[in-house]
Amino acid sequence: MKKLSCILLFFSILLFTGCGNKMVTNHYSIGCLTFKGNLIYSDWEGFEAYISTLVDYNQTLTFTSETKEENDAKAVAYFDEQAAKLDTDSLCTFIAPGDYIVYGVGYSVSDDSFFILKGLTLGCDTVMEYNEQFVLTNK
Repeated sequence: MKKLSCILLFFSILLFTGCGNKMVTNHYSIGCLTFKGNLIYSDWEGFEAYISTLVDYNQTLTFTSETKEENDAKAVAYFDEQAAKLDTDSLCTFIAPGDYIVYGVGYSVSDDSFFILKGLTLGCDTVMEYNEQFVLTNK
């Protein structure tokens, strides 16, 4: 009887605490994370229409794994797949000298701060990795 009670107690604990792996879900944004631009000389509407035909742009991504780090890695890998589709020479024809847009993937930290996992700075005279991690959205 004592053995049976122990077995029932063990299975009850498993039932209530769960014996499966805990999964973590994270949401990311992919698209324009920040920009510097002149509304007169750069064709932002044309740029956004064109880039939207090539890659996921200004969309939300969701990944589920055992850890946030795994989800971050999945988001970066997905961004790399998308970035490989970009024709940066064509994109840069829409952007005036001195202007740029950061196409990247990241997540909100607070209402006014955004953490960038990986990004590309696209400008008329340059395409390079974005080297900052935080963007303030409400300045």
